[in-house]
Amino acid sequence: MRDRTIFFLVLMLAALTGCQRGASTPKPVSTYQVHGVLRNFDRENHQASISHEKIPGYMPAMTMSFNVRNDSELENMKPGDAIAFRLCVTRDDAWVEEIRKTGGSPVPLFTPAPAALIRELNPGDVMPDVELVSHQNKKIRLGDYRSKVVALTFIYTRCPLPTYCPLINQKFKTVQELMSRLDAGDGWRLLSISMDPESDTPDALADFAKNFGADEQHWTFATGETAAVRQFGGAVGLEFNTRDGQINHNLRTVVVDGDGRIRHIFRGNTWSPQELVAEMHAAIRTER
Repeated sequence: MRDRTIFFLVLMLAALTGCQRGASTPKPVSTYQVHGVLRNFDRENHQASISHEKIPGYMPAMTMSFNVRNDSELENMKPGDAIAFRLCVTRDDAWVEEIRKTGGSPVPLFTPAPAALIRELNPGDVMPDVELVSHQNKKIRLGDYRSKVVALTFIYTRCPLPTYCPLINQKFKTVQELMSRLDAGDGWRLLSISMDPESDTPDALADFAKNFGADEQHWTFATGETAAVRQFGGAVGLEFNTRDGQINHNLRTVVVDGDGRIRHIFRGNTWSPQELVAEMHAAIRTER
């Protein structure tokens, strides 16, 4: 019954957010020639995890998942293969193409440091608490949101790749719009937690929240001590560390119910705002 409810809610939300298709102006594309090492390939989601060299003027050496436009380019490749590829970046998208094996020496693998040496939690487990500072410069804790359904995610405002933090921010903006149009009342919150406390001060986050039209009643940007955020995020599989001023990280978005228990963990960036709203709305209905 729960799955059917979520399915029909997703259909309704898709109708609410219908898209207009038509001719559009081509977006400017920046391209970079890059060398790296293939770590794995998620064929279902058309994403390749690649440890790549420094991209001058754009980002340091990192291990990241990239969208792949042509799956056939990865045929006969295996994890550990040295590769060369072209990275294409627009204002709101990024992908790799022209992927080929190289005969050169592999680029040393750059792996995110483990977030924390703790057991990764699952749906049904209690989400640990954490102390944060909000974009209103107030101390808050996750525990302050008990009785509310919370969707939380991890970002940083200087993130350069549009399919990482910028995409998650846009999805949360859409979630805010959709939740405000549903019969959700005041029983929900969005929480965006920065992994970059040095740059993402409360004042910086306040400007960032304003740019995204964050409703302060429902959407909070916050940050905290790096070690605390690392351990908190590590409970749901978040990994991040800093290199050359940029943060190398994966993506986790979590729905926590009113009792503080994990309802769902979204890994990566392939989830839709409608799917997140469906999980939140179903949790709110359960609370009632």
